[in-house]
Amino acid sequence: MNKAAGPVADRTSRGAGLRGSVVVLLCIALALVLRAMGAEAGMAESIALVAMAIGFWALGVLPEALTGLLFLFGVVTVVGLEPAVVFSGFTTTAFWLIFAGVILSISVTKTGLSQWLAARFLTARLNAAGYAARVGMVVIFAAGLALILPSTLARVAVLLPLVIALCDGCGYRQDGTGRIGLILAAAIGTYIVPITFLPANLPNIVLAGSLETLYGVTLTFGPYILLHFPVIGLVKGVALVAVLTHLFREDPVAENRQAQGGDAPLSGAGMRLMAVLGVTLALWSLDSLHSISPAWVGLGAALLCLMPFMRIVDFKEIPFGTAFPMLLYIGAILGLGAVMTASGAGEALSRFLVVALPIEEASNPLRLSLLAVLATVTSVVTTMPVAPAITAPFFNEIAASTGWSVEAVAMSQVLGYATPLFPYQLPPLMLAMAMAGISMRDATRVLLMMAAITTPITLLSAHFWWQSLGWY
Repeated sequence: MNKAAGPVADRTSRGAGLRGSVVVLLCIALALVLRAMGAEAGMAESIALVAMAIGFWALGVLPEALTGLLFLFGVVTVVGLEPAVVFSGFTTTAFWLIFAGVILSISVTKTGLSQWLAARFLTARLNAAGYAARVGMVVIFAAGLALILPSTLARVAVLLPLVIALCDGCGYRQDGTGRIGLILAAAIGTYIVPITFLPANLPNIVLAGSLETLYGVTLTFGPYILLHFPVIGLVKGVALVAVLTHLFREDPVAENRQAQGGDAPLSGAGMRLMAVLGVTLALWSLDSLHSISPAWVGLGAALLCLMPFMRIVDFKEIPFGTAFPMLLYIGAILGLGAVMTASGAGEALSRFLVVALPIEEASNPLRLSLLAVLATVTSVVTTMPVAPAITAPFFNEIAASTGWSVEAVAMSQVLGYATPLFPYQLPPLMLAMAMAGISMRDATRVLLMMAAITTPITLLSAHFWWQSLGWY
């Protein structure tokens, strides 16, 4: 067995090395071309390093965390940006919310709370349903949770242990495709449908804040969901169920079903954790009243779970050996946007796209498509949460050339933010993948298939829906 594995491992390593060499050579060529075109000092190198990191992540050349560290090292040494900017991803509230989510998710599993909740409320219903119905229920629950819990990362932290417990209760194998599909239903569903709920995802919040700061335009919940849910949330939600069912349908094995203990009383640690989570969810839901960041609410709850007097989870039980690479990776991703902004590469890219796209002479359907492309491309090189802040300064310029309102231009960007192409664009998805052991390949093919299927439908239906609502 080991003898057979050796040549396979060697071929895999050689393949990764070849892919990596091609990516590096292409990125060097990109930097040279940009410098020849007159790019400012540091900008060409920043774009090339971002392209290299994206290429390495997409092709699996190196472990994700190692690629992230190489990217950060390259930006500090080659570009010369301040370390405070380059490593700013590790100081963002998003990073610490992810850190808190890891501890809370582990606590929910260790105390048996997730198994207890799954057995008491959901497992019986899922056992009686087919695979498509199971996926659909998870997507609906994940989307519905966004109405009361505005942070995507927080929702993933709450949902993931529950869905894993549901998989155990239904009898899905640890490495089975059925389990992968249900976990991705929660991780992708809690972003891709709630992108149509104004306060439910970080890109929405950044977009709304940018509009208010730059143009004095205030978005409200009702018109926002009316404009986007029928053509984005509904279409992509249904497509997500169809894609996951097609790719990962699997019949569970009854013998694999794990007893969930729904009739047994919840342990003392589980009851204390439920109280902590209840207060945490309330504070997350009411953040507009107390103005405390969800990250600090989550971190406070995580620290409370680790306190010896709470007897919920021991600090030594936290698998930091597994969590550490994932946290490094996410910190690097969050720093990517800061690098693009500080080097001027993000603004240069957006301005290039605005000039290059034939928006002025295009028809309204084509304009809508081109502006969605602008958001998609920007989010690929800066991640979803950063993209709105980079493109927002150009909304007035676009509005003047198209005759649209600034608000309509901004709303067109949501079509792009709702179409992630790679997992690294969504830190909440990366959190779920790392904690549940989902491969980059599985998540990427779901996102790409979703984009291919839904983009024509969404753009066409959005045109007619917007026209009927008088947005043109």
